[in-house]
Amino acid sequence: MRAAINHNVSLLGTGSYLPEKVVTNDLLKDLCSNFDEERAGNFSIWVDRVTHIKERRYIAEGEGAGHMGAKAAERALDMAGVKANELDLIIHASFTPSVCVPGDHVLVADLLGAKSTPNYTLTGACAGSIYGIAMAYGMLVSGLMKRVLVIGAETITPTLDYRDPLTAILFGDGAGAVVLGARDAGDGGMLKPILGYQFNWDNIHMLNANLPFGAKVGEPSRNGKPPTIQKTYLKMISGPSVLRNAVNTMADCVYRCIGYEDGKPDVAELEELYPRMRVVPHQANGRIVDGLTKKMGIPKERVTKTIHRVGNISAASNLIALDYTMRKGNLLAEHDPETGAITSIKELDDPIQRGELVVLPTIGAGYLYGAVGFVNSIS
Repeated sequence: MRAAINHNVSLLGTGSYLPEKVVTNDLLKDLCSNFDEERAGNFSIWVDRVTHIKERRYIAEGEGAGHMGAKAAERALDMAGVKANELDLIIHASFTPSVCVPGDHVLVADLLGAKSTPNYTLTGACAGSIYGIAMAYGMLVSGLMKRVLVIGAETITPTLDYRDPLTAILFGDGAGAVVLGARDAGDGGMLKPILGYQFNWDNIHMLNANLPFGAKVGEPSRNGKPPTIQKTYLKMISGPSVLRNAVNTMADCVYRCIGYEDGKPDVAELEELYPRMRVVPHQANGRIVDGLTKKMGIPKERVTKTIHRVGNISAASNLIALDYTMRKGNLLAEHDPETGAITSIKELDDPIQRGELVVLPTIGAGYLYGAVGFVNSIS
């Protein structure tokens, strides 16, 4: 690895929370309309094939991003051995907040008992938690703060338009969290974060969510169209170009994070690094994770893939996957070679070991993209 490790900043703990309600592909079929079964075949097998998602979690009534974020944070704080009132900052990443003002970040702090801890919400869609970790890294390296909690929490399912099955099949709800801390030099440490941006407005956006404040029905908005008062819907435009861009961008982020500034890795060096390296990518789509694995030439056992059981949870995705890998290991799905149906999901009992290098790449709406990396010092 070519990048320098800052041993004074470390990952101290991880946590996650998933709602109790499990929605399988069979259950989702009853919610979706506009699905062409004659063209695409069996709904459940089609979802298996195009997303690698077998099930996802849906929030219960009255449950929100702030509540889930607090539960994930409690687990992360417990692992870190840090009390909520010892935190110097809470960063809450979400584009589906329960409340905008005063905000879920305030609710999280209150639920945790961090009564005077500064906090804010960061909106970066799927890249939100990685941007949050990068912000925390800067605070810790500067010496301004010593303990920072970063949360990614999303309640996406209430925004789904079931008339658009290509979008509805992808998403679930949940939250993940990490505690980062400044510490004396030791065997852990973090790499310098990589962040970037490539403009693309169309591929991922929220319909009806971009109305100017104070707009009234019938008044022209900034795009010349009259705003309407109706439900906000998440919309994605998928296709081969989106998949390729996600794979190429996340791979480039990993390479740059470990020190290849031009994004062109030395194959021999990487092969030597891979046995002690884990990649925990944003769980956008199973085919994207597989494409990243193939492009990097890394063994699939070393690339975390939790999407089979949780779906895409946007800003929570990287952190939920990280917590699963820290505590349990990985998931490997077997597919029928003819139909693409998932025939089994195997749980690999192979949690991240002390001293292993872990890199979390992501790409989200906008496009915002980036990666953070650390050497694990948690036993």
